[in-house]
Amino acid sequence: MSETTIKKRAFKRENLMRYISLVSIIVLAFAFEAMQPNFLGRMNVAGMLRDNAALLVMAVGMTSILIFGSIDLSMGAMCSVANVLYVRIVVLFSNHYEAAGVEEPNALGAMIVATLACVLVGLISGFLLGVIHVKLKVPSFIASLGFMSVWTSAAYLISNRAESIPRKMSTASDWYRIAFFGDWIPLPLIIALVIAVVFYILQSRTVFGRTIFSIGGNERASRIAGMGVDRTKIIIFSLAGMCAALGGVFLASKIKSSDPTLGDPYTDDRRLVRAGRHVALGRQGLLPGHDSGRADRHGHQKRPDVHRRGRLLAGRGVRPVRAGDDRVVHRPLQVHARHRGQVSRRGV
Repeated sequence: MSETTIKKRAFKRENLMRYISLVSIIVLAFAFEAMQPNFLGRMNVAGMLRDNAALLVMAVGMTSILIFGSIDLSMGAMCSVANVLYVRIVVLFSNHYEAAGVEEPNALGAMIVATLACVLVGLISGFLLGVIHVKLKVPSFIASLGFMSVWTSAAYLISNRAESIPRKMSTASDWYRIAFFGDWIPLPLIIALVIAVVFYILQSRTVFGRTIFSIGGNERASRIAGMGVDRTKIIIFSLAGMCAALGGVFLASKIKSSDPTLGDPYTDDRRLVRAGRHVALGRQGLLPGHDSGRADRHGHQKRPDVHRRGRLLAGRGVRPVRAGDDRVVHRPLQVHARHRGQVSRRGV
């Protein structure tokens, strides 16, 4: 069998596995349409797209964390905190306007303040998680599991019961029902897609994105190459926290009320175990002492993919190396050891 044939088969297999989920969704959609003619109707399609906007935002935030071999299990709990905090702030503004005798309260201003407060809380949460993981060397699985318990309790402390957005402040939730293009494309989906495009450009078109992939390929080589590994990880965890908070804002506007357990479906124990197993199988970087190189489908560790297609480190002025070239790690150490040996002999 020629090398060209092998490459063609590998290419077909890779693309089959990549698009099989999308093809399955399309087939199921047409199958349901055949059974129920209104399944692909305007209202149903817009409703499904609107309902999955929050999940898309949270998934975008998690993607970068998974790329460099870590995981954040506290995103669902952070979503619950943002949900109750958003509604709580809107209710406080409503009570303040009512006590002041204001007949037409500024609901838009209350919505902006509540959204900014939730985003700030998510940013701080992700920053703290990143610092604990990077500086204190706590595995991301363990650190985020602890943060999940902390934020779940915080959601109950902020609001131990469900609260509804007052009718006078309905602007804080009505934006979620806005749709364009004949009511086919809802506004929440547009916002989620914009966030996804921004993250895609950040990951694929910037030096920062190349650093993320380099850390996932080989963290030790990235450190020796002079990349800001710790800084990059902390920034990514902070952005993921912001995405989780935005997801909570989306869900609060969707149901027009708060629920301290709203993020529980995103932190289900079985899903956590399954997600942790998949990440650990693909990238052995969750626990100390494990390299973050790729693993095959049987769980066997492959050689570190230090430089994917010779372009990963090019943005930082580092000489391209071949995938699995351990010289990028060992040669600087050998030179350093040889230099120290020469200095010690001169001293003697």
